[in-house]
Amino acid sequence: MAIVFWEDRGKKVLKKELFSQTAENSAKLVVGQSNDTLNNPTQLRRFFDEIISFEAKYKLAFAKTSSQEDRNLLFKRQLPFLHMIVPKVKYAEARKLVTKDFTQIITEAIAQINEPEDIKVFTSFFEAFMGHYKFHFVEKKDREKQEQNNRNFGGKR
Repeated sequence: MAIVFWEDRGKKVLKKELFSQTAENSAKLVVGQSNDTLNNPTQLRRFFDEIISFEAKYKLAFAKTSSQEDRNLLFKRQLPFLHMIVPKVKYAEARKLVTKDFTQIITEAIAQINEPEDIKVFTSFFEAFMGHYKFHFVEKKDREKQEQNNRNFGGKR
């Protein structure tokens, strides 16, 4: 699954389905592979919190910087710290906490961050992903619970 942020980067036009279909399809893929320990919402939320924290710190530093040259330098200095999320996700994958597909989603999204406005797009994408993920995760758990209840009662009501 390829995640593409921009329809036209030069004109700053995002893909219209980025936060809807693309985020939802990504979330459904990850939910389909989840269980009690793998792709647990709490684990994924930790990465989301880290992304939000990074964006907040970057915005604060950016606001204190006035010249475009200093802002470009700030972005170049901070970008490696955002890329640090990739090895953290890979570590979680190695510990069997997230799936390879989740790692790929994060890796592909972070690879597209080349300009300061990409940080906001990435954060918004991941926020949309988490919303879709939680919805489909709860839906999956409810369905599993109903199936378990049906098995326990022989399918009778």
